[in-house]
Amino acid sequence: MKKIIQIALGLLLPFGCLAADGFVIKGKVSGIISGYVSIVAPAVEGAAKAPGELPERVRIVDGAFIFTGSVAQPEVVELKVSTRTVRILLENTEYTVESTLQDLTGKHFKGSRLNDQYWDYLESQSPPLTYVAGHADAPISAFLVHAFTRELADVQKGYDLLSPSNKASHWGQEVAARLEQFKTTAAGKDMPDFSMTCPENEKFSIGSMAGKVVVLDFWASWCGPCRAFIPTMREYYKAWQPKGVEFVAVSFDDSRDKWIQAIAETGMEWKQGLIDGGFGADSPVKNKLNIKSIPHVIVVGKDGKIAAWLDYSMKSKLPEILSRLAP
Repeated sequence: MKKIIQIALGLLLPFGCLAADGFVIKGKVSGIISGYVSIVAPAVEGAAKAPGELPERVRIVDGAFIFTGSVAQPEVVELKVSTRTVRILLENTEYTVESTLQDLTGKHFKGSRLNDQYWDYLESQSPPLTYVAGHADAPISAFLVHAFTRELADVQKGYDLLSPSNKASHWGQEVAARLEQFKTTAAGKDMPDFSMTCPENEKFSIGSMAGKVVVLDFWASWCGPCRAFIPTMREYYKAWQPKGVEFVAVSFDDSRDKWIQAIAETGMEWKQGLIDGGFGADSPVKNKLNIKSIPHVIVVGKDGKIAAWLDYSMKSKLPEILSRLAP
């Protein structure tokens, strides 16, 4: 049986074909009498994705274990081995690991060329695009472009650095699709309209706020980083709401009850909206707005055009943007 967890930004890697039906990790780690192996969560970089599933933990006996499961596509995960947590690139292949518990790192997991490349990147301590420039044909490079470029100029630069084979890979194609999506979500483009339901069960739309500067804060009750960002958003609200800026918390929740409960728990004073479709792969609003993770902020100008598209790593720019739009 699998247990449901809340996932914070699982970083999916750029490799379209799976090596096998599942992964097998065969370990011998000295210094452990007993304990467990488990995936704590996909590696977190702050942002949250929709809830997902992870395999059950397995027991370690005299330092030995066999841990099995499967991933839909390669992921960087945090693997807990007894009391030690390490980061590995997990794909559907067979790994072996032999180490002392004290010395154990993700680099000790052998059998995956992708994990070897991932650790080569980490140990290089290079900025992602610098590494990509020197390893244009390495499969890890398409991941680095996909995971670590945010603004249009950087995404385009990273894509241009990739080799033809990497551009044709699954995640290379994802980067190309993002470039296409930027054509509709870049600053200066018309803000796509969509409707939401307020807690009083009445509908309203983005278009109904025409003529105002609007801050759309996309979140969900299950998203820890989103809830952690609320006190900061409250400070922005107090500073700019008196200047006519409209703030809207736009929820990707599937459950109306959990959404209403979270509003009460967090005490947000600003406008609340629940969209249809949740945060799944088929979410129409998420796909229309090119949102990959939350929290995510979009600022709409008085002219109805997108003034800023800010993912988790860029939302600190919000005060600068609001100071320009509503001085």
